[in-house]
Amino acid sequence: MNILKRLSVAQIFVLIFNISVVGCSNKSDSGTIKGTISNAKEGYVYLDEITANNFITQDSSKLGSSGNFELTFNTKETGFFRIRLSESNYILLILNEKEQVEFTGDANNLGGTAKVKGSEETSKLFEATHVLQSNAERLDSINTVYQNAQGSENIDEITANLQAAYMEIINNETVFVKDFIDKNINSLACLAVIDKLSSDEHLEYYNKLDKALIKKYPNLPYTKLFHDKVAELNKLGIGSEAPEITLNTPEGKSISLNSLRGKVVLIDFWASWCRPCRMENPNVVRIYNAYKDKGFDIYSVSLDKEKGAWEEAIKADGLVWPSHVSDLGYWQSSVVKQYNLTGIPFTCLIDKNGKIIAKGLRGDALEAKIKEALGL
Repeated sequence: MNILKRLSVAQIFVLIFNISVVGCSNKSDSGTIKGTISNAKEGYVYLDEITANNFITQDSSKLGSSGNFELTFNTKETGFFRIRLSESNYILLILNEKEQVEFTGDANNLGGTAKVKGSEETSKLFEATHVLQSNAERLDSINTVYQNAQGSENIDEITANLQAAYMEIINNETVFVKDFIDKNINSLACLAVIDKLSSDEHLEYYNKLDKALIKKYPNLPYTKLFHDKVAELNKLGIGSEAPEITLNTPEGKSISLNSLRGKVVLIDFWASWCRPCRMENPNVVRIYNAYKDKGFDIYSVSLDKEKGAWEEAIKADGLVWPSHVSDLGYWQSSVVKQYNLTGIPFTCLIDKNGKIIAKGLRGDALEAKIKEALGL
């Protein structure tokens, strides 16, 4: 697993993937990382500092015959770093000034095998990311089973069972993340897990973490960016007006969200390539058919990038409502920033006046909220 991506860096750090000027270090005033990377080929290991805008290589070390190395670093405040064998094989660390760190790992799976001593923050980070990695692998297995089951006579039963297993993992992950943040509220490691919580259902955790980190680390770029993100999240709180969306259907017709004013509307963010979205679609279809004649409608916004795949998924999943729109912008779509999307499927339920009344709901919870909004 790419642990850097698990940190939701696109939302927090705004990273540019290029290596900057190699820094010089004052050995007498530096922290050190001494360690061994087993199964490493001959070559170098690098230590990159992660800034708000890029990577800065602080040091490099030629790997010894047994994979041993020593790296030095300079930092005035706690910060994010990575030990890198290559652009696709690295591990994230959180380092404090002058720490003396011991590191071990296997080059064949650096992210999954790395261990440290002497860096409390990194130990917390590893604890969190190892749990998230395990969950990600289990979710990938569920998605694989779902893909292989297409065309099966028992696809509805299989989908229901997989959906239940999927939600169990997500629910357990939510419990773990909340507990981790509660126990480590002043740790930057919490930035590695906070995006696993729905900001719509658990905005209080975003606000709590923001308050703690901005107080402890007022000058760090990571905490400043997170602070700005939380401020934006609060603008999309329950009771606020849903930002207007005007995009085109597959046929090229422009449809605005406001054109559905007067109905209770489910804004459903999804994509043909998103397996959890496709697994949820049967439930969305069921809800639409149950309430379409009672003042309810759906405004589906796709993060697809290929028109053909989008159209095929609409047809295959029986998404019969007319309001299907997209700019085919993938994660660069205009709606991603508008609605602070960090993952899909994602739902936003608005009342007849266009006010947000619920976000991130699925299944029975979503249906119950729709019935409440319709006065049923």
